[in-house]
Amino acid sequence: MGLALWGCSSAGHPSRAIWTAGPESREVDNRWFNARVEPRKGASAFYSFFLLTITNKSDSDLVVDWNDSRYLFNGSPRGMLVFEGIDPQQVKNATVPPETIAPGAVFSRVVMPLERIAWRPLKENTTDRRGITPGMLPAGENGIRLVVRRDDGRMTLPLSVRIARREAP
Repeated sequence: MGLALWGCSSAGHPSRAIWTAGPESREVDNRWFNARVEPRKGASAFYSFFLLTITNKSDSDLVVDWNDSRYLFNGSPRGMLVFEGIDPQQVKNATVPPETIAPGAVFSRVVMPLERIAWRPLKENTTDRRGITPGMLPAGENGIRLVVRRDDGRMTLPLSVRIARREAP
């Protein structure tokens, strides 16, 4: 039913549209770290995931809290972020291990909104964990609410860009 409605709608297929992001990335720079998020298309015509890069400029460890970090859509939290190799059971139970970034280190990870992914069946993988297929990020304000912890507390940073779609000529 959904496919029939999509086929009859006035909007074309997402892969035939022209997708843009403005700005192309969002960055926060403070005395402890630099965090940057960029929406990426991969092999798709549309945006489907984010590249998150964090540079630890401090002299102590930084910790990314994946259980508190969230996908943002139009300013509202819309669920957890996931990445390749994540354990679906840990996502379900909100027990994803934190990521530690040593002083001076640069950390990068491709992350996707849980609500927009499909899990590949276990039989298609050679490890215990399932793979992830990213889905389309919709037009609108898309980003990450990143939660980073340090010895002296916790920082919550919204990093969003506007994704736009227009029909190809």
